[in-house]
Amino acid sequence: MNLRQLEVFQAVLQTGNMSAAGRLLCITPSAVSKAIAHTELQLGYRLFMRTPAGLTPTPEAQVLAAESTGIHRQLDALRRTARNLATADTGDVRLAAIPAVSHEFLPHLLQQHALRYPQVGIEVRTIHQDQMTQALLTRSVDFCLGFYKHPHPQIRSDLLVSGRLYLAVAQSVWMRQPRATSRSARLAQAPVIRLVGDDPMRQSIDDIAQRLGTPAVPGMQVQTSQLALELVRLGMGWTVVDFLTATHLDSATMVTLELHELPPISLYSYHARSSPPGLQATRMLAMLPGLLHEALSPRAGGQSLR
Repeated sequence: MNLRQLEVFQAVLQTGNMSAAGRLLCITPSAVSKAIAHTELQLGYRLFMRTPAGLTPTPEAQVLAAESTGIHRQLDALRRTARNLATADTGDVRLAAIPAVSHEFLPHLLQQHALRYPQVGIEVRTIHQDQMTQALLTRSVDFCLGFYKHPHPQIRSDLLVSGRLYLAVAQSVWMRQPRATSRSARLAQAPVIRLVGDDPMRQSIDDIAQRLGTPAVPGMQVQTSQLALELVRLGMGWTVVDFLTATHLDSATMVTLELHELPPISLYSYHARSSPPGLQATRMLAMLPGLLHEALSPRAGGQSLR
């Protein structure tokens, strides 16, 4: 069964008659009928039976349909790729990123990409780390951006850049804490904004709170790092942020302390191993390393927690 025979077979399966299959493939019903007859002759069994409702697949055809559907989808994807390559300056990119990347870095990437490839459409989703598996495996997006290596075996993680974690606290909170011999002691009694759920940053915040000897009171717990940071800006306590977020904090209102006690955090791009990014997505990914290092070059003037 060659690819053309497979294409005709799938068209008849989808439409249920020769005429509709012919319209789908832009060939005559007679050509469809001949292709099916030739395939049946090669295989040695019938593929379709005529019924009042139209052409009904035989049990043998149903088995072939189950086995060949994936191949047919790959052919469609190949055709789309071929068309996109023929019009290399058009197409689209669908990406998703965690909130920290979406808010702090992504606008700059989108601006630079639009300047370089103005005819390319872009669809951006802001999602959390635990939502990326479904988005990638269902091909809802071409690639994702997030911190930490992705644990799913069907998803590939490509390292983009690494950097330190920072403790972030409002200047107003920092200045009213009793001055002590060390910055750690100075923050020991300051409240902490913790995270709940599966956010990977949760453990980092808990580790620093334990090192500081922060009292184990109920305190404030939120679901996202962005909400935690907004509460910090309001002077409600401190939290831990990534290097991208720390770089963009206003030093006039915020204090950032580099956390040497914690290992660096890494930013990755993710894509499904079964469906690598297409041309336009690959072009955008190629822009990332340079723009990330450019964005991080003026690094937030954070002090050490020590």
